[in-house]
Amino acid sequence: MKGAIFNALQEFVEENHGYQLWDEALTNNTLESHGIYTSTKQYQDVELFAIIGYLSEQLEVPIPDLVRTFGEYLFPLLMSLAPDEAQNAPSLRTFLMMVDELIHVEVKKLDKEAQLPEFSYGGDSGDNLTMLYRSPRKLCFLSEGLILGAAKHFKESVSVSQNSCMHQGADCCEIEITFNE
Repeated sequence: MKGAIFNALQEFVEENHGYQLWDEALTNNTLESHGIYTSTKQYQDVELFAIIGYLSEQLEVPIPDLVRTFGEYLFPLLMSLAPDEAQNAPSLRTFLMMVDELIHVEVKKLDKEAQLPEFSYGGDSGDNLTMLYRSPRKLCFLSEGLILGAAKHFKESVSVSQNSCMHQGADCCEIEITFNE
């Protein structure tokens, strides 16, 4: 996981829950990095999961909810780094259809070692879009939060749910996006 994600998580925690909680999360976990994250370096995923687990326990917030909220927070940061075509997308649906074929392709050009989830699309009809998420990290809840953050960016109202999830043994997560009027 890129250090930039850890840096954003630190900002998220400090802005919403204070510096002390972030410090405790680092102190109460055995982290190979010792909690020092450089944005461009790669760190072990296990560190992110340990920090998230600790935060979930201390805040008494289920991990999926915490990760989803962090995804919403993270979206503006990632959007500022997106290719112009994505930043200028006319709608949320158009933007979401660009994730795997444009945004992730551009990320891979800049960082050949980036370990990105794969998205495909299972259904695109009227008010619904199904995004099929695959990743060994199983951070589908982060993707849900990013989608909700994108909806805010595009000033659109959506509902997000999962019909199947890798956390329950499915081959992929089916993230169903319903576009509300």
